[in-house]
Amino acid sequence: MRKFMLSALLAVFAISAAFAQSGEDALKNATKSYSKYSSSSDVMELQTAVDAIEVALDDSQMQSNYEAYLEAGNIYAAAINEYVTQRSISPGETVNPMVARAASKAAQAYMKAYELADKRRGQKDALEGLQNLQANISNEGIYAIQDENYGDSFEAFNTSVTVHEFLSDNDGDSAFEGDEAKLNEERYYAALSAVLAENFDAAEPLFIALYEENYDDASIYDGLFKVYSGKGDMESAGKYLSEGREKYPENTQLLFSEINYYLAEGRLDELTDKLQEAINAEPENVSLYATLGQVYEQLYNKQRETDPEAATEYFEKAKSNYERGLEVEPENASLIYSLGALYFNRAAKMTEQLVDLSSDLSKDGQAKYEALEKEINNEFDQAFPYFQKAEMTDPNNRNTLIALKEIFARRDNFEGSTEMKNRLDRIEAGETIESSYFE
Repeated sequence: MRKFMLSALLAVFAISAAFAQSGEDALKNATKSYSKYSSSSDVMELQTAVDAIEVALDDSQMQSNYEAYLEAGNIYAAAINEYVTQRSISPGETVNPMVARAASKAAQAYMKAYELADKRRGQKDALEGLQNLQANISNEGIYAIQDENYGDSFEAFNTSVTVHEFLSDNDGDSAFEGDEAKLNEERYYAALSAVLAENFDAAEPLFIALYEENYDDASIYDGLFKVYSGKGDMESAGKYLSEGREKYPENTQLLFSEINYYLAEGRLDELTDKLQEAINAEPENVSLYATLGQVYEQLYNKQRETDPEAATEYFEKAKSNYERGLEVEPENASLIYSLGALYFNRAAKMTEQLVDLSSDLSKDGQAKYEALEKEINNEFDQAFPYFQKAEMTDPNNRNTLIALKEIFARRDNFEGSTEMKNRLDRIEAGETIESSYFE
């Protein structure tokens, strides 16, 4: 027990000493550990160097010491190199970085060292460090995008552009010198990362710069559309989207963005042609048939009161597109449900007329009531097999169960209606329904 207590006290003392050490001492320890790593490739020594250099840079007295920043650059550069190596030899495996954003931190450290150095040698070392780091800054960005860590990928690619500019301004040799296409690619990925991170203010100037340089890529226009729609400026979003569609009429990403734009703006009549164009480009994309069916259904609802003939045509087009989608994916529960809902909603709307007729007790009024009631029941009957199949495909779909509960009640099938209610309650309580009611 005494030995254990002594060990614990020593451990606490060691930790306290580490935190209490001066920036100068921490720098010496970082340099020592980094030197050991360089000669042995012992990653534990590199980790110790990383921890120590961070302590050193927290000391205000070290923040004017170019050698501290130069050493930090070297240590962080080694850390990103280890990370890139591990990612390349362990594809598909989770590899945790020794320090987050190591390449970006190395770049910032080298640039700070250059600014603080009062000797040409120190500046030369800093520039060489940046030159050797450039490829791994891009690698850091690529891996961050793959991991969907878009804040880190933006930081990396934006740093990549900054480092190029820094090297060019200070007579360094940039890997992008004379390769404007590659440099613009770094700018593009920085802008894309910012959009994916929903940092639209950061993305805007990057995309605008590429746009003004006539960067030949449809993604620029799609990026600008996403930036301005994300900022709520739909006029500017529409402007760049329209330009992009005119310049790249075959680009499907811009087409899909245009569809989303028209949906947001409620421009349903124009949207049908765009969706059909998208279907022609991607005939196996089931979601396009579903969306086109929904658009026609919305048009049907808009015209139902004012133009019944046009409304009927839209109803049939909605039904046709849901059915076309099922030809591609016969067991798609959402499309099956949509077909049932199409009839169910039409029947539900017709019941409003039934309420109005119920007050007419004349013989003619009663005849109209009975005829309409029969028509309504027929609509519900047409909806039922779709809901039945939808429930068999996905017994946990709340909307399907609600519709079935109502239809069972209308048929005086109280056992079925009660069962649907019980299933809804179980789902609401977090339970998963394992089997269909109809199996």
